[in-house]
Amino acid sequence: MAQGTVNVTFADNSTSSGAVLVPAWWSWPYPTGGDLVFPYRLTNESVDWNRSNIFQTSNWLDPSKELESITLPNVTGGSATDPGGAAIQARLHIFALTLVPAAMGSEGPVPSVQYARSTQKWIEGSDKTQIFEVTVSNAGTQPILSNHSVTLSIDSPGVTTVQPGYIKRLNAGDQVRVNVGVTVNENVKAGSTGPATVVVAGEEIPAQNYTFNATYGVKEYEPTYESIYTHDSPDWYDNAKYGIFIHWGVYAVPGWGNSGDNETYAEWYWWNLNQGPDTSDQTYEHHRNTYGPDVVYDDFIQDFTADEFDPKEWVDLFADAGANYFVQVSKHHDGYAIFDLPSNVSLRTSVAQFPHKNLLKELFDAAEQYQPQLHKATYYSLPEWFHPDYKKYGFSSWPGGNATNPYTNETLPYTGYIPVSDYVTDIIVPEMNALATMGIEIMWCDIGGPNKTTEFASNWFNNLAAQNRQALMNARCGLPGDFDTPEYARYSGVQPRKWETSQGMDPFSYGYNRATPASEYMNATVIVQSLVDIISKNGNFLLDIGPQANGTIIDIEQKNLREAGKWIKSHAESVFNTTYWHVTPQEGDSVRFTTTLDAFYIHVLEKPNSTLVLNSPIPWIEDDEVTVVGGNMSGTVVPSYQAGGRAVLNVSKEVADADQYTWVFKIEY
Repeated sequence: MAQGTVNVTFADNSTSSGAVLVPAWWSWPYPTGGDLVFPYRLTNESVDWNRSNIFQTSNWLDPSKELESITLPNVTGGSATDPGGAAIQARLHIFALTLVPAAMGSEGPVPSVQYARSTQKWIEGSDKTQIFEVTVSNAGTQPILSNHSVTLSIDSPGVTTVQPGYIKRLNAGDQVRVNVGVTVNENVKAGSTGPATVVVAGEEIPAQNYTFNATYGVKEYEPTYESIYTHDSPDWYDNAKYGIFIHWGVYAVPGWGNSGDNETYAEWYWWNLNQGPDTSDQTYEHHRNTYGPDVVYDDFIQDFTADEFDPKEWVDLFADAGANYFVQVSKHHDGYAIFDLPSNVSLRTSVAQFPHKNLLKELFDAAEQYQPQLHKATYYSLPEWFHPDYKKYGFSSWPGGNATNPYTNETLPYTGYIPVSDYVTDIIVPEMNALATMGIEIMWCDIGGPNKTTEFASNWFNNLAAQNRQALMNARCGLPGDFDTPEYARYSGVQPRKWETSQGMDPFSYGYNRATPASEYMNATVIVQSLVDIISKNGNFLLDIGPQANGTIIDIEQKNLREAGKWIKSHAESVFNTTYWHVTPQEGDSVRFTTTLDAFYIHVLEKPNSTLVLNSPIPWIEDDEVTVVGGNMSGTVVPSYQAGGRAVLNVSKEVADADQYTWVFKIEY
């Protein structure tokens, strides 16, 4: 990911800046998906048949000022997209620059359609009412207001508008994405293509039409890259914002990854053990001193007891935390699955081995019974470090082939191993299908590499669509997927493509690490402020916990999750079902913004002073009421006015004292 800044200078010597985020034009094993996709590229010697991409990004310019210069970013660094996230050299290449002119001579608002597309998602709860997505800017000099009654509809021989879009507030120069719901006309085949016209209408505004080529209706997916690439992240996921990640497996038995600057992922215990002595994490030395050289990783399976596992307590905790979905690790790189598999696929499972329980099914059943609003998902590692039959495909830290005892150099058996002809066909495919039949709504893969994801995804998406359900997969299944997944990292600005930060409550481990002091776990303040920062930039926050081998979640994680959950529930309207603001996600270090079609939210990450001055051109107009969201004074009106072109809020001591973690103010349109 190349990250840089566009700097702008205006004729009055004022300046503004905006972040630019561009993924790698080519990457493996986490392929990226661009706005322009090329099936191959030419090298000096031959043709490289890996797909490459060009990406589009946009930045806001103040339309009330005369532009003097734009300084483009000179990017020479970034983050790797391959597993591990090591720093790499990155260089940003800019191919074209487009400016959208303001409507000269206009004395009012001028809605202008910048882009429109038919999606392959539908309105939740409807009978596949297809969503057309329209991006509209205000090219005029005055804001669009609710009394302009602006509506958006689709005129087409293939579809009929059944749920028009609307705009209640849009400042000059601002931009908004609006969904329009349509149904396929009689005698029109779903998946056929043809013209569609966005019709923008309203009171005292110029009407506008925008014609584009559309796909009519939600079509069946085919097992091809091109077909799966048309899949969209469903709105339920975009709106959910916050999920709980759970890393729980045999690695919880040793439960160790060192601490401080030497800490590493505890769930990587087996791999780290085999790296020998004198590594920074010192897993080799820890294991020898704690268990002795004759204890091997698979010996820990018998101690993975799960004897205090209470799935109801888990899902109740997720709900108390304010989360809308959870992602349970079903199988990590050690190959131990916590769900049942056919005996001709693998016996390295929690059913065939200790504790002889289908732990994933128990968790899903509890969610269905006690917290049915939670969306259920699974993490799934495609490769296994030491599966004998993965050696054919092995790469990097996933070589395949039997492990050895690092102290004796003895070749070790692979507990529960069933020989297969082909790992991809006989292991990955049936395991992913088994998870799909359990009702997962997110396939959260890891590592990618050799796969048959197009075949799996086409069947999975089509089967769910027949049930009127929508699901998604991440960018680690060997395809670009529906969302990107920075880990223990987050993006510095808005990325329009959906993304999700995952991070443990532990400073640097997803699995349980007994070496981490309780005081080092993420507290409620950090949870809340991380969530607010991430959603302001179009991300979701997947916060991880690492239960112990007996199935208990440590007290400090439960306490901090529940404390954060109280705030999240109290401020839910400013978090869930919101989106990012086109102008900027933040002002300085302590203010973040979110928005909906009906309101604008200001999140202040530090206890506000009596006067809160906002330099950003927020959509505040005279006579707007600004109210408190959440806390003990929710709904209280906060005096507001404009001074020197800036919105100013007068925050009383009572209002400031009535909340914690983050203070939220609302402008309702």
